[in-house]
Amino acid sequence: MSDTTTPKALAPLLHLYLDETGPRHPDKQSTAAKHGLDWFALGGFLIRKEDEEAAKSSLDQFKSKWPQIQAPLHLTDMRAETKRFAWIGRLKGEDRDRFWSSYRTFLSTLPVAGTACVIDRPGYLARGYGSRVGDEKWMLCRSAFDIVVERAAKFAKHQGRRLKVFYEMADPDTNDMVEGYFYNIQENGMGFDASTSAKYLPLSAEDFSYLLLDIEGKDKSNRLMQIADSYVYAIARGSYERKFSIYRRISESGKLVTSQAPPELAPLVGVKTYCFELFKAQKQQRPG
Repeated sequence: MSDTTTPKALAPLLHLYLDETGPRHPDKQSTAAKHGLDWFALGGFLIRKEDEEAAKSSLDQFKSKWPQIQAPLHLTDMRAETKRFAWIGRLKGEDRDRFWSSYRTFLSTLPVAGTACVIDRPGYLARGYGSRVGDEKWMLCRSAFDIVVERAAKFAKHQGRRLKVFYEMADPDTNDMVEGYFYNIQENGMGFDASTSAKYLPLSAEDFSYLLLDIEGKDKSNRLMQIADSYVYAIARGSYERKFSIYRRISESGKLVTSQAPPELAPLVGVKTYCFELFKAQKQQRPG
């Protein structure tokens, strides 16, 4: 990895845009979905600061081709053809196909590196997490946040950059909680057990103090946060279903951080799937 001695004022920036999908509380009932999957994921994409304007311009160009878009992009509503995206369901078949094809092309040509930590919620509970003494501090969102930010920081270090984090704002208490996660890592480093996390070569508190610049909340109207919404959902869904069309397109286009990192670094900075043992075991038992 690159040296971290570059003066802070001179180091170029890597930006991490984060959104979430799925219930963040281990004991909260998941909303029934047609795909039958139950995850919590935190992620989005990494982008060099100097590439942000190109990404925004690309989104503007996509929207200009579909003037029916009158709301911030939200992939769940778009796929369900509900709320302010009900118009997608009224398109003729060939036009609907053209819309989704153009959207996949838009996402797969952005100057970004998709990243996420995807946690299988049934697998998380099967491990006993969230029910042991002291586990209350490790809600799904904290586990995912720490993992995805640390991996992003390693990727930034490899590129000789510092990292700034942007997240989609919610209510004030949740915003304070998320920002608290960030500042805790920045000041104290990772809180995972040293013996079990050693194989991931965790960064030191000194590394984090240098690499992590700041965190800032953005609302749903932010153009780059709209992209993060699609990326985190696609990566979460694709962690279970590799043929999910949007995931497959961005993956095959090299838009995941896993494929953009050197092979020896990919296991340490790539997309992280967590507690998937139960899902994999059930999948092996299915007929055919």
